Amino acid sequence: MIKYLVLIMSILLIPNSIYATCKENSIGIIQCSKDPSGGAEVNQFGTVVCGKGECKQNSLGIVYCSTIQGGGAAVSNLGIVKCLGGCEQASQFMCEQGR
Repeated sequence: MIKYLVLIMSILLIPNSIYATCKENSIGIIQCSKDPSGGAEVNQFGTVVCGKGECKQNSLGIVYCSTIQGGGAAVSNLGIVKCLGGCEQASQFMCEQGR
């Protein structure tokens, strides 16, 4: 019984960032990051773009992602994306269609 409780607790405590993010594009197709801990966001054109880490959209609608797998990203109050390990522009080539 305790083994099951420990298993359930460990599953619940695992952060969501270890799973790839998926988003729906402007025509209803789901796209996910190819990287198992990567991010996905919809850009200013309604296209899903992905990266190695978490992705965020800046004030101009350009999406940037952390260069580190599973790395975090945030948008400053000036609309600038800041990322753990630095940022790189997200790409459609880093995405794959959800199944």
